[in-house]
Amino acid sequence: MVDKLAEYNQDILEEVASYRANNVVSTSIAFKTIYLSYLAEVGESSISDCQIIDFKKTGEKLRLDGYVFNEYFNTLTLVISDFSANPQIVKTGKVEIEKSVKQAYRFLKKCITDSFDELEESSDGYQAYEYIKACKEDIETVNIILITNKKAVLYVPEDSKLGKMVIRYDVWDIERLYQHVFLNEQTSVIEIKLNKKYGVKLPLIKVEGNAEQPYDCYVGAISGDLLAKIYSDEGQKLIEKNVRSFLQATGKINKGIRDSLKNEPEMFMAYNNGISTIAESIEIDDDLSTDKYVVIKSIKGWQIVNGGQTTASIYNAYKGKIDLSSVSVQMKLAVIKADDKVGEIVANISRYANSQNPIKVSDFSANDDYHIRMERLSRITYIPVTKGKSVDRWFYERARGQYLVEVNRQLTPALKKEFKDHNPKNRCVSKAVAAKCMMCWMGYPEIVSKGLETNFVFFTGLVNDGKIPEANEENYRRMIAEVILFNECDKIVANQKFGGFKAQIDYYTVALLGTYYKEMINLDYMWEIQSIEPEVRLIIEDLVYKVWNHFQNPTTPGVNIGQWCKKDDCWELLKERFENNKLK
Repeated sequence: MVDKLAEYNQDILEEVASYRANNVVSTSIAFKTIYLSYLAEVGESSISDCQIIDFKKTGEKLRLDGYVFNEYFNTLTLVISDFSANPQIVKTGKVEIEKSVKQAYRFLKKCITDSFDELEESSDGYQAYEYIKACKEDIETVNIILITNKKAVLYVPEDSKLGKMVIRYDVWDIERLYQHVFLNEQTSVIEIKLNKKYGVKLPLIKVEGNAEQPYDCYVGAISGDLLAKIYSDEGQKLIEKNVRSFLQATGKINKGIRDSLKNEPEMFMAYNNGISTIAESIEIDDDLSTDKYVVIKSIKGWQIVNGGQTTASIYNAYKGKIDLSSVSVQMKLAVIKADDKVGEIVANISRYANSQNPIKVSDFSANDDYHIRMERLSRITYIPVTKGKSVDRWFYERARGQYLVEVNRQLTPALKKEFKDHNPKNRCVSKAVAAKCMMCWMGYPEIVSKGLETNFVFFTGLVNDGKIPEANEENYRRMIAEVILFNECDKIVANQKFGGFKAQIDYYTVALLGTYYKEMINLDYMWEIQSIEPEVRLIIEDLVYKVWNHFQNPTTPGVNIGQWCKKDDCWELLKERFENNKLK
């Protein structure tokens, strides 16, 4: 295991070096970008769309490496990083873990109780401070996550409190990440011990079915008070498979749900569509159950796959001291008997079940046909050469970690080297990065600015609606050309050293290219030469300054530029200014 961890760490270091060279960023930023992308892929949803920064004030023992606020769960996540450049596995202990997470805690405390007025407004630290200050009234839970490529001792600091906020800590070390990527380990399975923990049992009616169907179905009602208590204990883990957790919904509490809970609690079940849930197994009270009626004592692997807004709203009402004693919530429970059907069943429940706000996106899985076809095309489509046989390829990474898995499948060091020579890491493109580059080219910079995960969900919706070109060889080559264009634009922006908002300048510059210069840019030729033409480079060099000038003159003076870039009006105003030649 030690050898495997060292090999994996070496792979990560190589990936970090490659990312640093190709994106002109610091080693620290490269490490955090790579590491967090792995965490997102293995299901650590709390860091989705995390804003990565480098902030440190040694004298005050303050440090922060990333932050994101989830409005749906009222949860702020802070990331702290501990990177080792040593190819051998370095160990880290309790003292080091405590020291690291406390730096992020102090940063949070300063944001809540003090100010960073002495910092430059364009600095990473000030932007994070402004961001946290703007949402501090809504924060209920803070996750402080330490990420490290060291091997940590089995220690996670105890939860604490800061005012009304609960502070939770977590540690993702090299060993834990390796287990999730290569051994396909999942986060711990939730088990709701209804009888032992809450002193209740849940009666449900069993729906008749046949022995061959992959699930058993039960229907009934759960008390609002019980649902709120379970959500209070389990939090976001209860809704990880819910469509709305992917959509990062912004409705903290639906007004209609809140009003019915407060004014007509006895009518809630009539007004509300309830929740659809799944589970791995249930424990029933045999003495009280029959073939058609079960009394459940415990639920293992319980997930709310539709009705997350209902659940979160009931929890908010519970926190607001609204009496839920007469509230009942309609509930459907599907106990999945076939493990290989879980993903499909969850996706279809999310697609077809009723919800307060209909959702078009049905399945955000790496197993979508579109991504499977793109992956296959990348394995058989070779980069053109002027002489001889084509042997080099791009590697489309349908699931995070595929590239490293493929490298490790090579039986000898020589074969591994040969594979890397023909499929270098800088030509490995993940599905999320491909979606980012395509969405920029299509003219959605404001969506891309919301983060990789949110953008990918929007992109998936376009795929499902038939608005993305089908996955064939021609469109695969053009997708790669759009990735090449984006990467070259990124290098140009990095060389200008604007001092901030590099990613947003990339997004909006490529969007201008795709909107106004499409006829001048030959994506097929870009695939042939695996680069951009000199005249395209000149256009980009001109556009990046126009975009920067646009960012320096927002509609509302003093607005947070990073937040403004996520708004439709930022993109619309840029197009208006560009068309009317109002930008230098």
